[in-house]
Amino acid sequence: MWYYQSTTNIHACSQTERTSLLSLALTLSSPSSLNWTSNDCCRWQGTNCDAAGWVTHLSLPFKGLTLKQGTAFPSFTVVLGNLTHLTHLNLSHNSLDQSVGSFLSLSHLEVLDLSSNLLSGELPLSLPSSIRMLDLSNNQFSGSIPSSFFRQARNLTSFLVSNNTFSGSIPSLVCLHSSPLIRVLEFSFNEFNGSLPSGLGE
Repeated sequence: MWYYQSTTNIHACSQTERTSLLSLALTLSSPSSLNWTSNDCCRWQGTNCDAAGWVTHLSLPFKGLTLKQGTAFPSFTVVLGNLTHLTHLNLSHNSLDQSVGSFLSLSHLEVLDLSSNLLSGELPLSLPSSIRMLDLSNNQFSGSIPSSFFRQARNLTSFLVSNNTFSGSIPSLVCLHSSPLIRVLEFSFNEFNGSLPSGLGE
């Protein structure tokens, strides 16, 4: 599990990033207010920026975040997609529900932690090629895991999807050359069937 503590930033965020974050806040409800009100979004709770003022880290675990009534999670991921310089995204341990849209527009994303929410539905067909760690454990995802996940994400080192309701077989690509860097796999407490892929654990 990944956590990030926001630090003081010298460079003010760009207006584009501030607008994107405020649009994101409009889709959410939080008992413990985010208090995103100052002009410099690089100093906002849970954010961190690079020297150019682009938001690279967004970390909001354990904030009691839920989607506002009538807001579908795919539109939430569309808003996130406007933060195109994100490398680390942690929204774990909240109460986000609905399904997950594509994260392909986040072409620099390396760490994605959405664990311990109420997310459901099937996974998108692919991930950004930059992704290194994906944690979707302790949600309500279902359906099969697309083989394209492992074909596209060649830098993936950790893939954690325990405690969901995934079914079908574990993709054989997880053990092939298309995923040469994978070191951590967690598939427990799902509804997979069939035999384990040849080479798993070797």
